[in-house]
Amino acid sequence: MSRRENNIYPNQIRRYRRKRHLRLRDVAYKLELSGAAHISHWEKGRKLPNLENALKLSAIIQCPVEILFFDLFNNIRNEIYLNKKLNKNQNNYDKIQSHEIHT
Repeated sequence: MSRRENNIYPNQIRRYRRKRHLRLRDVAYKLELSGAAHISHWEKGRKLPNLENALKLSAIIQCPVEILFFDLFNNIRNEIYLNKKLNKNQNNYDKIQSHEIHT
């Protein structure tokens, strides 16, 4: 399995952590984690942090969560937009059907 395939949750954690000159253990210490393994798994996209840790990580690295996890954020935003558009189309269809029934 290639490194790319193993990265289920692509992210920018490593990039911004290094930009701030922070080691894995520095971030782990600030997150009050027992070791750096969790952060390593997050960086490699094997796991996602819980909401609280994602927000703390964002504050530590000084980068918004939606930038750290841009691909995931963008996918969610696109799903919401698509669902909104589908719902709007469905509502329009329902209105047309309702109008045709009553006329």
